[in-house]
Amino acid sequence: MTKRTKLDRRTLLRGAGVLLPLPFLNLMKGSALAAPDSKPPKRFMTLFKPNGVHPPSWNINAGTEYDFRLSPLMKPFEKHKDDLLVLDNMGDFGFSSHANSTRRFLSGHHAVKNSASVDQLIAKKISGDTPHRSIELTTEGLFPNQFGCSYISYDENGGAIPRESDPQLVFDRLFRNPLANPKQRKEMASVLDRVQEDARSLGRKAGAEDRRTLDEYMQVVRDSERRLGTMQQVEPNAKFDVDSFKRPGTGANLDEQVDMMLDLIALALWTDSTRCITYMLGNSNSRMVFDFLGIKEQHHYLSHFFRNFSRENLDSLLKISLWHMEKFDSLLTKLKSHAEGDGTLLDNTLVLYGSGMGHSDNHTATRIPIVMAGGKELIKTGRYVRYAENQQLGRLHLSLMHSFGVDIDAFGGSLQPLPGIKGSDFQPYQERPFKSWVRMDDTSVTVQGRLRMSDDLNEAKIFYVDVDGQPAVKVEVVFRDFHDFNLAYHCGTGVTLQGQGSRQGEQVIVTRLKSIQSIFGKSKPGTQNG
Repeated sequence: MTKRTKLDRRTLLRGAGVLLPLPFLNLMKGSALAAPDSKPPKRFMTLFKPNGVHPPSWNINAGTEYDFRLSPLMKPFEKHKDDLLVLDNMGDFGFSSHANSTRRFLSGHHAVKNSASVDQLIAKKISGDTPHRSIELTTEGLFPNQFGCSYISYDENGGAIPRESDPQLVFDRLFRNPLANPKQRKEMASVLDRVQEDARSLGRKAGAEDRRTLDEYMQVVRDSERRLGTMQQVEPNAKFDVDSFKRPGTGANLDEQVDMMLDLIALALWTDSTRCITYMLGNSNSRMVFDFLGIKEQHHYLSHFFRNFSRENLDSLLKISLWHMEKFDSLLTKLKSHAEGDGTLLDNTLVLYGSGMGHSDNHTATRIPIVMAGGKELIKTGRYVRYAENQQLGRLHLSLMHSFGVDIDAFGGSLQPLPGIKGSDFQPYQERPFKSWVRMDDTSVTVQGRLRMSDDLNEAKIFYVDVDGQPAVKVEVVFRDFHDFNLAYHCGTGVTLQGQGSRQGEQVIVTRLKSIQSIFGKSKPGTQNG
């Protein structure tokens, strides 16, 4: 009986000027340099969403840990529901600037500026002998007015780590000789053409399952090359010396660029070229215009849907948010499509999706959108976990690092890991009982009840205070009151609110605010400084 060939996990297909990594194969099980348990490696991937969310479209406000309905913006995830862990009541800093939002997302707190972000600490632990310890990606360039808006990954000294936005350069970095001249791209032979002899030799040694994996892998690489070659190019103006211009991006629009980047992310993880990737779908105050969706205004402008309200603006904002969710859905689908070991690439990759702020107009750092997926042995999915109290992001980061084996006692100002990530006991949100009432004296109104945003898209500027046994009190105030009293911060909780207003039929309407105070928790929403 012929002794079965064993492959080192770091085996590469070789050709002239090309080293092509391989996905995990059965031939690699039990090799001398493989992990003792022969399991595929664990990986960490983050996807950052800019400019917060429109809370009524994002928040889940009913259901239990295992029995819940996804919110309207999460609908693209329905088929992945069993692979998701949705966290709620994350963040507790009151107001968040855009720059603070990016720093907080992977650093626990915006004041942490002299240490590494969580992705880099995990990368240091799990990278092994991968060619790239980590890869940092983005969709847009620097925001020069406030550089902090452009980074989520930071090195051990707290310095921002540069990102890459060009799929072609990422592909070169992963699969082509890094010394190749980009101007000669069209003249370069295909990566596969130059490693095909090595691939055929490997195929002769492989079993049927490995050959299928190899065939699938080669097709993915071939498709990636083809898409890179066919992406629409901007035609140069003959009046200018284009050789003097900086080489432009290759996508016809953002949609095409992001799809290509997601392909490369899946490919990089599958080939074990890296085990840690961060990808920003935009700077934290992204100025991108989504013209391919028929939208004419900048994303940042639209995100301030209270002060810039129109139904058209709000519909455009929700289109952008839905597009972000569809890209997350696409990434999960790609990762699930690759078989690995006894499961899929998604089973072995923990994906963190979210933002650094909640309400996009008022910049709240409460109910920050956080969804995790995959990571079969690292988290327990198929759940909606809403904590009784607001939780600092540093606690989440601490838990993730512990799951990946990082020995650390504190992070981002947090000393305790977040409970509930692996299904451990946690204190779920349950509304504490309180009395609700409304009193009116001439034009002076005092009301106690639960504050909420209207879920009617035509009333995006309107809040309500629910009062037992009578119509909710309508709160329709100017932007100054909305901002100064941080109405969005108090949504979903019991408040005592005082202001000026009137009665129209059975309904009381508040049009100016004097004060607002939480019945439970903080009496003030906090400041930018946390």
